[in-house]
Amino acid sequence: MDDDRPQFLPWQADILQRALSLQQQQHLPHAVLIDTPGEQDITGFGRYLSMLLLCDNPSGLSVCAVCEACRMMQADTYADFNLVTLEHNEKTKKLNKNINIEQIRKLIHEVNLTRQYERMKIALIYPAEAMNKSSANALLKTLEEPAARVLIMLVTHNPGHIPVTLRSRCQSWSINPPTREQALNWLREQGVEDATATSYLQFASGDPVLALELQRNDYASLVAQFKSSFSQFLRGELSVSDLCRGLLSAETAIIRRLINMTLNAYCYQSSGVDADAESRSGADRRSAQALLELRHRAQYQLQVEENNLDLQLQLEDVLISLKQILSRRLI
Repeated sequence: MDDDRPQFLPWQADILQRALSLQQQQHLPHAVLIDTPGEQDITGFGRYLSMLLLCDNPSGLSVCAVCEACRMMQADTYADFNLVTLEHNEKTKKLNKNINIEQIRKLIHEVNLTRQYERMKIALIYPAEAMNKSSANALLKTLEEPAARVLIMLVTHNPGHIPVTLRSRCQSWSINPPTREQALNWLREQGVEDATATSYLQFASGDPVLALELQRNDYASLVAQFKSSFSQFLRGELSVSDLCRGLLSAETAIIRRLINMTLNAYCYQSSGVDADAESRSGADRRSAQALLELRHRAQYQLQVEENNLDLQLQLEDVLISLKQILSRRLI
């Protein structure tokens, strides 16, 4: 989704229905861990789920949008709702990597204050896997001794990164990936033709939100251009600097995805995962190991926003290393 306004996608409806049913039965837990596939920001879903549970007159999975809670949630002024997320660092002007302990302490303080309204309090922590060890430990006691009429929601893309001490004190809910039909229908609603949608869903491993983002960035053209230029680079017909300059017009996240896709393809090929692969020699096994190590290194090097690195220089280093590995395979 493009922003963090309260909103939800069709394949997230089951979780909304589950939460609403538990609330109506007065069995809503004090803490839930919601894990979701993909990598796109789902703050908007967390806000919508909260708004639905606070709404005075919901109809099915639709909020009334006119009650006090709905109007305040839409305006982001509802005092008994707290969102804890990654914050921008004033010194570095970048997004912090972690949800720090000060944020969790402030949340705990807010949770234990007297409610300003008759409805419950809701605290949303997203992405919950970004809590550091101190933050998670600080939250633990609150989960062990929950305040009355408080719901704490931990929303995550990586539930395995949440300490087991926290997971064990939350009811676990999972948002299932969209079916192919759901993904295609949603992309049609966004104005994407079926053939294009099918192609981009492959690029996005079935994630329609990511597929739409890639389509809007003309990712298919970038892939085709890179394949052609990379072949020239391997043949010595194009310099690594020219190869990288051809990529730099794209957004950094798109470039990272393209390089990661390329390295993954060669890793699968060298490891014999591809269906047409022949039995591998010792040299190929060494190449496979080198490719895996390069992929791991590239994931770090291309996080240039965090590492204060020059993107073109890091790209050149990765692609030169890739060429060397591929050249050794041909010897």
